[in-house]
Amino acid sequence: MLSIKNDTKINEGRGKGSGASYLPWIQTREISSVGTCSNPKDWKTGRTVELLSQGEAYYWHILRWNDEIEDIREQYPLDFETTLEICDDYNVKHPRNRHTYMTSDFYVTYKDGKEKVFSVKPSRNVLKKKRAKEKLAVEKVYWEKFRHVPFEIVYKDEMNIVLAENIRMVCMFYDLSSVFDEMSMLKHYIATKKIQVDMESEPLDFQYLHEIYRNVLPEVKGGSLVCSQH
Repeated sequence: MLSIKNDTKINEGRGKGSGASYLPWIQTREISSVGTCSNPKDWKTGRTVELLSQGEAYYWHILRWNDEIEDIREQYPLDFETTLEICDDYNVKHPRNRHTYMTSDFYVTYKDGKEKVFSVKPSRNVLKKKRAKEKLAVEKVYWEKFRHVPFEIVYKDEMNIVLAENIRMVCMFYDLSSVFDEMSMLKHYIATKKIQVDMESEPLDFQYLHEIYRNVLPEVKGGSLVCSQH
């Protein structure tokens, strides 16, 4: 991992803001295992998202598809003094060292004002590891006892990956500016939920869906929208 001092991150405004202005505490360029990282564009805010694992990528897409969610802040930093206090109280070694900020994978704000934090792990097997359980316990105590925010662990091998991949495929065309032909217009209509399809059961068959919905799609010629039908 690329070492960047806490003071530098604080001065950059990491962990601050919301929506398009939010800056994650950790960025993918700072991670040595870049093969598991990804940087999708948040189609609702336009912000580049910093995801550090495939599991995070799957779950971020599932969260972002939920229209009840207002904002998702990834790699969110926990207050340093508080996590040190928790570790001392429970006689647990602070993650990495006593100078490193802990982060939570997703700090989610809902449109009704409620909040929730999610930690993404590969599988429940992680709970068999004492050190992993200790770090998760510190995170849970931080959020639920000190911040009064619900905390949940989610597991990659229990996610609906079909749903996540379908969302990824269509939301690349969420912005109308990305549409260049009838097939991308179909994906745009699904992404913007003008067309409702089963996203969860199997990978979307876009050729089949195009045959079904081609009469409700605006015509696109030469990358330009010819007409608009709703």
